[in-house]
Amino acid sequence: MNRRIITFVPFLATAMLGMVIPGEMSAKKKTPALPKIEMSAAAKDSAEFMKGLKDAKVHKGMFNAYIDKKNKLWFELPDSAFNHSYILVNRVNSLSQTQDYVAGQMASNPMLIRFTRDDNNVYLHLMQSASEVPDGDPIKESFARNFADPVLKGFKIANKTKGSVFIDVTSFFTGNEKVISPIKESNPLLKLLGGKEGIKGTFYPDGSSLVSVKSFPENIEIKSRLAYTTATASQPYTVVMSRSIVCLPDDPMPMRLHDNRVGYFSEYKNKYSSSMDGARPYEIITRHRLEPRDEDREAYFAGKLVEPKKKIVFYVDSAFPEKWRGAVKEGIEYWNTAFEAAGFKNAVEARDYPTDDPDFDPDDIRYSCVRYCVSPTANAMGPSYTDPRTGEILGADVIWYHNILELVHNWRFTQTAAVDPRVRNKVFADSVMYESLTYVAAHEIGHCLGLMHNMGASHSFTLDNLRDPAFTQKHGTTPSIMDYARNNFVAQPGDLERGVRLTPPPVGVYDIYAINWGYRLIPGAKTMEDEKPTLDKWIREKDGDKMYEFGAQQFLGLVDPTDQTEDLGNDHIKAGNMSISNLKIIMDNFEDWAGEPGENYEPLDKMYQAMVGQYLRHVGHVYPYIGGVEFKEIRQGMNDGYARTFIPKAKQKEAMNWLLDQARTCGWLAPAELMAKWETPYQWREKMQRNVVACLLFSTNLQRIKEGGEMDPANNYKLRDYLDDAMKGIFAATYKNKALDATERNLQASAINVLVNYSGLKPKEQKSSSKAISVTDEFAEMMASATLPDLPCGMTQVLASTDEEHSFVRLLLNQTALPVNELQPMMTSRLKDVMELYKSKRAVAPDRDTRDFYDYQILTIGKILKNNQ
Repeated sequence: MNRRIITFVPFLATAMLGMVIPGEMSAKKKTPALPKIEMSAAAKDSAEFMKGLKDAKVHKGMFNAYIDKKNKLWFELPDSAFNHSYILVNRVNSLSQTQDYVAGQMASNPMLIRFTRDDNNVYLHLMQSASEVPDGDPIKESFARNFADPVLKGFKIANKTKGSVFIDVTSFFTGNEKVISPIKESNPLLKLLGGKEGIKGTFYPDGSSLVSVKSFPENIEIKSRLAYTTATASQPYTVVMSRSIVCLPDDPMPMRLHDNRVGYFSEYKNKYSSSMDGARPYEIITRHRLEPRDEDREAYFAGKLVEPKKKIVFYVDSAFPEKWRGAVKEGIEYWNTAFEAAGFKNAVEARDYPTDDPDFDPDDIRYSCVRYCVSPTANAMGPSYTDPRTGEILGADVIWYHNILELVHNWRFTQTAAVDPRVRNKVFADSVMYESLTYVAAHEIGHCLGLMHNMGASHSFTLDNLRDPAFTQKHGTTPSIMDYARNNFVAQPGDLERGVRLTPPPVGVYDIYAINWGYRLIPGAKTMEDEKPTLDKWIREKDGDKMYEFGAQQFLGLVDPTDQTEDLGNDHIKAGNMSISNLKIIMDNFEDWAGEPGENYEPLDKMYQAMVGQYLRHVGHVYPYIGGVEFKEIRQGMNDGYARTFIPKAKQKEAMNWLLDQARTCGWLAPAELMAKWETPYQWREKMQRNVVACLLFSTNLQRIKEGGEMDPANNYKLRDYLDDAMKGIFAATYKNKALDATERNLQASAINVLVNYSGLKPKEQKSSSKAISVTDEFAEMMASATLPDLPCGMTQVLASTDEEHSFVRLLLNQTALPVNELQPMMTSRLKDVMELYKSKRAVAPDRDTRDFYDYQILTIGKILKNNQ
């Protein structure tokens, strides 16, 4: 028994107390250590990593962000982060030069992204949403192989914990990451439009760093300072960028099919299905998610006005001067009238930047803001970002440039000073500027609601409408505030006193109709296909009423005279005459009304340029009648008429004569006494005269004239008859044996240059070419001598866009030119006619200048013809 006890106790002592048996006391003098449990290498690395983040600043939210002592940015991505889709938005926060951007502007198109991972890396994918296959379709597997989401960036996993991984994203946000860089790439399209080359620079990493991070439940906001050295002047250029990652809704908004007959921005889609013969493209409109609260749905569908579950809120920058803040807020809330037509009351709300909300940040993508940008740019624009899966507008900002005041002032002065004594001042009364600024705000908010420009709207009004007090008080200058119909330049002296309105409407009848079409929920419709019959019915109900037609904006050419910017009424020639009559009144009083006694002439120079620009707009409004085509959206089986209707001969001839008359009589806008007060002479008259000739002989215009004559020879010009009239008009002074002044010589020399160019004949040192003339080069050459209108609302940014969000615009650069085998013989023949005309008139030329001109042209044309025999 004792032995058993002895045997047991030492064992217990050894196991439980670390003691030894008595027989070994002399051999081991100290207590042995417990066996060590070795930590794995991965566990050691993880512990070391977390120890390094111990003092890091943590921003908890959608996923946690850490900024360590070395100012590195770490994301902790939970497993749930790999189950969602996101939008990456890239905006400018502040910058040292405003040549390319202003604060708040998007520097690139928002990107649809998602995250994936393997054992070593996290991958940032650029998601495609334009192509789709229905669930359950047998071609789904093949679709997935052919439309995989490309990897935009890979990040090494630095640490793994239970339920999350850590990645270092510092270089992505603070480095020279091309996909989100503020340095613009060259864009030949913008260059063709006369846009400036963007800033080019070399990234300077020592001057670049992380600025701040904010994380919220549904988004994370990162600010980074990026430094560059400009390539041209080797000057520093610094941009602070705001990058937002926004988690997209797990319950996507129902989509609504786009229709070109109503002007919404849209997202392009392409559906593949084994049940269809080929792929089916379609588009969905972009709009806010506006829906009634659950408890109000029954009332909504019963036709009662209800407040939306979530309002559309715009915050107005505290930088706005107090006297204009009310105008901006009023312009925003104009749109409530339109949303009431769609069944929602108080849908749009304007708020000041809050001063008592610590979470408010205008750089937080969740807030839609009207931002005031101190910049010399005279403009405003309303960009937005959307969920490309559904078209839902997730946020929008209006960029309000400081110098919009100068632009608004110049519009109002040049268009209404002859009839409105209130604007005959260098600085307008606050009440006058207030009503102009509400228009600007309402127009830009319209873009933020998803509406495009409707440039055809104003053509639905007659000139009598525009001088009718009752009509203009109700409708203003246009049925759509999304038109460019600024002020009533058709109104004549005395009309204001009779009650004629001079400004656009708060929101036009088309705008109300369009908001109802895009936002009203349709009872019983479960899919966008279910909605289509009702949407079509709403459009058909307005058939024949031009106030409800949409006119898509034209770019890189003007073909449809009914669909233009800055115009009013349905007769551009008469409207031009009425406005020019007003401009002459202004010019007679120009220095008194626009001048500042005691100042130099530089400010007056800007106002004079505004006067010239207004005049040239009216000239430009008549250009599209030459070879013009009126476009119309038609549908099969609906007896809608034709997609293209050519402008008839009578109207084209009237336009031709009017343009040539303006080229010859525009001297009233350049009085010698005023011109002598500027050191640099203006050359706009010569350029305009050359541009009129280019318009009359433009090869794409000639091609459309030919098509129109072949389609309807009874009403439309035949090409040969048109050219006969054009040549008689340009060379009228010579046919009548009149002396050629500088204007006549310029017109005729310009025509000869066009004839030589189109004939394919070259001087002796050049080889003749039968190559078709490049329409791109021809357009660039023609527009070089024209005064191009501004591209407001950031349209240069829209044209530069390469993502799938787009709008229904008419890009007219690739127009068909008259075939070279027809053009060259025709122009060579006309060139010979001119030489023979000069020979017949030379001997009886009224003066020496005219005879010298004839001699020179006879010699020059003769050499060209001889050299090409």
